[in-house]
Amino acid sequence: MHWINVTASSASVGLDALETWFWDHGAVSVTVEDGLDKPIFEPPPGEHPLWDEVMVTGLFDSDTSIENLTMELARDNYRLEAVARLDDRVWEREWLSRFKPMQFGRRLWVCPTGFSLEPADKVIIELDPGLAFGTGTHETTRLCLEYLDAIEVDGLDVIDFGCGSGILAIASALLGARTVTGVDNDRQALVATTENAKRNSVTIDTHLPGVALAPSEIVLANILAQPLVELAPMLIEAMKPGGLLILSGIMSSQADWVIQGYVDQVESVELVDRTELNGWVRLVWKRT
Repeated sequence: MHWINVTASSASVGLDALETWFWDHGAVSVTVEDGLDKPIFEPPPGEHPLWDEVMVTGLFDSDTSIENLTMELARDNYRLEAVARLDDRVWEREWLSRFKPMQFGRRLWVCPTGFSLEPADKVIIELDPGLAFGTGTHETTRLCLEYLDAIEVDGLDVIDFGCGSGILAIASALLGARTVTGVDNDRQALVATTENAKRNSVTIDTHLPGVALAPSEIVLANILAQPLVELAPMLIEAMKPGGLLILSGIMSSQADWVIQGYVDQVESVELVDRTELNGWVRLVWKRT
């Protein structure tokens, strides 16, 4: 069996109509991509931007008459961009086949299913990239993992705020943290963190936001710039005196704004690290 991808383009104002067109003509899935390579990361508060031009792709089964479909696209004044045949395959393995074990700093490794590493002096996190946000493949996660690898975590208490897949929490536990707490407003993320922790034979205490957190020596928050600023008082309060707050998920253009949000806090914090990687920034604060 095979599948057929049909891609058409539209100005953003016509997106809803084009998506509906694909669904009405029997697509089993519809995806939307940027048509002009103009990425949108974190929009300003209250704004919901969309790309100027979009590429909409419908996936159809092999029985679909592509000739009729493309004729109807033209009749309805949509611009056909591409038609491609996709042979059936084990899609889960196809996705994972693009990944290999990844190293972060000196010791930390993320090892996907199907690979093995000799332990030696490695700290190995068993996790499949792509299954949840924050699995080591993005610069923001890399920045946090490399910092964790470079500091002493053994015997310390750690909070991972916005834990996602749990990768930072699991890394902390494998590096010897005494206790690790994961917090996320998505219940599915808490389930993912718990399951990934079991896979790595570590224990993560998971909570929704709002639960009182015991102050810890290390607090991690790899989320977005706006909530990082809004949560500054709470994140600072979660640090013990002398503790570290490791922030990521910040675009380079947002760094000064986030820094000012923490400088403005009454509590005494000192910026001890600012590192940039491919347009993203890590900020590390120490509570004095």
